[in-house]
Amino acid sequence: MRLRSLSLEQKLPLLMTGVLVIVVGATLVLTYRTLTASAHEAAETRLSRAAQQLATSIEAGVNQRAALQRRVASDSAIQRALRSARTTSGAEPMNPGLSVSTDETAALAAARTALERLTTGDDSTLRVQLWSEDGRALVRLGRESTAGAFPAEVPEVPPWPSADSSAVVRADSVRVGEFYSSGGRVYFGISVPVTDGSRRVGYIGEQHLVVATANTERGLRALIGEEVTARYRNRDGALWSTVAGVPVDGVERPEEGDTAPNDSVFAGFRREVGDVVVAEAAIGGTPWVIVLELPTTAILARPRSTMMRLGLLSLLLVAASAVASWLISKRITKPLATLSAASTALARGDVSLPVDDAGADEVAHLAKAFNAMRAEIVAAHNELEAQVEEAQSVTEELEQANEQLVEAKEAAELANRAKSDFLAVMSHELRTPLNAIGGYVQLLELGVHGPVNDQQREALSRVARSQHRLLTLINDVLNFAKLDAGRLDFNRTAFSVNEALGALEPLIAPQVRAKRLTYTQGPCGPALTVFADYDRFQQVMLNLLSNAIKFTPAAGSISVECEAEDEAVVVRVRDTGVGISPERARTIFEPFVQADRTLNQPHDGVGLGLSIARDLARGMDGELTVESEPKAGSVFILRLPRASVTADRAVGPRDPAAARLAVPQSD
Repeated sequence: MRLRSLSLEQKLPLLMTGVLVIVVGATLVLTYRTLTASAHEAAETRLSRAAQQLATSIEAGVNQRAALQRRVASDSAIQRALRSARTTSGAEPMNPGLSVSTDETAALAAARTALERLTTGDDSTLRVQLWSEDGRALVRLGRESTAGAFPAEVPEVPPWPSADSSAVVRADSVRVGEFYSSGGRVYFGISVPVTDGSRRVGYIGEQHLVVATANTERGLRALIGEEVTARYRNRDGALWSTVAGVPVDGVERPEEGDTAPNDSVFAGFRREVGDVVVAEAAIGGTPWVIVLELPTTAILARPRSTMMRLGLLSLLLVAASAVASWLISKRITKPLATLSAASTALARGDVSLPVDDAGADEVAHLAKAFNAMRAEIVAAHNELEAQVEEAQSVTEELEQANEQLVEAKEAAELANRAKSDFLAVMSHELRTPLNAIGGYVQLLELGVHGPVNDQQREALSRVARSQHRLLTLINDVLNFAKLDAGRLDFNRTAFSVNEALGALEPLIAPQVRAKRLTYTQGPCGPALTVFADYDRFQQVMLNLLSNAIKFTPAAGSISVECEAEDEAVVVRVRDTGVGISPERARTIFEPFVQADRTLNQPHDGVGLGLSIARDLARGMDGELTVESEPKAGSVFILRLPRASVTADRAVGPRDPAAARLAVPQSD
């Protein structure tokens, strides 16, 4: 069942129960984590403390045994037996029998009596031996005769000093060996040197079996608990043993990096029981380590039991909350259902269904607000009907006005087309007589119709200048009309910017010299090409250069620079003229607007030159912009698409004079 299809009466208890389940679930998870963390911490602390106590207790036992060995080693009977042995020769070292002479019998018997003190009351002692300095076993006591107590294959305690470098030699000169196994049991040895004055004359060696009596096991259980297992190991970890002396496998430590090798408490793994928490403590004065292991399952048993009880209580709480939320939802949603029905009727246009708003709770306030809204809707409905009638009449008027606007728009477009056609026709018709006037003036200047005096020649020059100016204005109007009507064609080819700019310099040189200006053209690489209309490019550049000459005072400077960008070629025309104010700079590219930078003298033209230049640049997929400040000169920036350096260069116009005559009047 999809949630959207449920009613509010069904959604509300589901929502409340869901929120409660999330809260209870999160609480249970956090509680379980807290309990397990606390249990782990308590177990680790208990194991570490117990391991230290056991290590201290075992160390004390070893110290007692070492003290007893030293007392026996200092017994005068032991001293006499070793002095007597020094006078005897020919005995084989490590002879399992007694290699002594008849004279030594009394001394060895006394030594045996002294050594018997080391075999009394200690169930772990298997052998006690007296060794001479040259490695002969003089006295040997043991429990070999007890069936099964001491297997014959167990090696004897080696003489002092042993080649076993892992043994620990204590400060009191007692040597404690590592655990070793044989025949399924674990053993260790303890040796003490016998000295005569400052000279070492022999050794007393003991061999012990690792055992645990019933009293020992009961004491361990009382100290560490039933779930904890105690084990021994050598410090290098090569041999592990139970407290009863049975070899076992070592616990698997975590990967390197998770726990440092010298950590006393860490998480491990034993195949028989799984994950375990391990606490270790080195036994002082020995090469041994006491190890306590507690299965993780035993640590988590109590938290899991607690969580089971909490889970049952939480389940009962959720069930009770679900029932309570359903009852609350039913009580809340019943008046809301009534409001919903009234709202549905109101949406259909039926405003005659009131809602009972008795009471003081939020639902009653909502019902009162609904009734007030219903009354306002009735009043608004009546008012809206009146407004609809009024709007219908206004709509009819707007439709009529719209029709008139459409007709006016069509008339304006028609007039604009007629204007463009008129300008084009008139400009074309005017150019013919003007060209004829120019031709007759040239004929008169040449004296074809008779000699011409200086005054007449001056008058003819003025007529020629006026003809040229008028023809330029007519060309501006004609070009503007063509651009406005979209009938101007572009012959776009790839050509060198440097060559095109070089062809312009002769055309503007007379004007530059007349005003005593300095003209410079920056270097443009021969490979710098644009993809544009050659004639239109020159037309734009001549317009910009003519403007710069016109508005630059005498003795000023004009420069042309070009550079390449990623996909365009940028040509900048820079002058030191009077500049343009920011307000005028925003309008100089509009048609019939003159720059009039000085604002105190008129200029020739009708304000179409820059507008035509910008439209020509845009017609070649370029752009023309300006940067200027009053009294700081201007920079006109022409951007055109960059052509490939290997593109064929188009040939310029055949007659440079034709390009000059095509230049519009500057603004």
